[in-house]
Amino acid sequence: MSIPTPNRFEIMARINLDDPELRRRLDSIAKRTADRLGQPIALVSMVLDTAQIFPGSYGLQGWLDELAGTPIEWSFCVNAVNSGTAYVVPDATTDAQQSTNPLVTIDGVRSYAGVPIVVDGAILGAHCVLGPNPHPFTDADLAELRRGAEEISQILRSFPLAD
Repeated sequence: MSIPTPNRFEIMARINLDDPELRRRLDSIAKRTADRLGQPIALVSMVLDTAQIFPGSYGLQGWLDELAGTPIEWSFCVNAVNSGTAYVVPDATTDAQQSTNPLVTIDGVRSYAGVPIVVDGAILGAHCVLGPNPHPFTDADLAELRRGAEEISQILRSFPLAD
């Protein structure tokens, strides 16, 4: 799947996504977002060509926590990256695009809301929340996600470069 944002991989390559302090800060934002939106899972997702990785997360369990990512075909976040706008799925079991997604059919994801993370004009990933129950996300929920995404963008821009 091709994501047509110029220089996005060069920008992402400059960021040391394995830095423990960066991960701590991104985890903190994810926790705050999950708490404020009343959802059990929040992620900072970076979308690659064939996978998405989670340099920041809160509430992941099992294999998702161990791998800290998914194949791109399972990614809800890729839709926010490709569109450049919020992507919302109030009930994934009735959503034509997501109802057969293994995250839905096997792992029980029922709701999703995510917004793009933009650094230097390139959309690198998404800041999102997921839940095990259908959830009608509000404009206030999306505004909270956008605040988190902007804070994430600022941190990524200011963090030391990868070696």
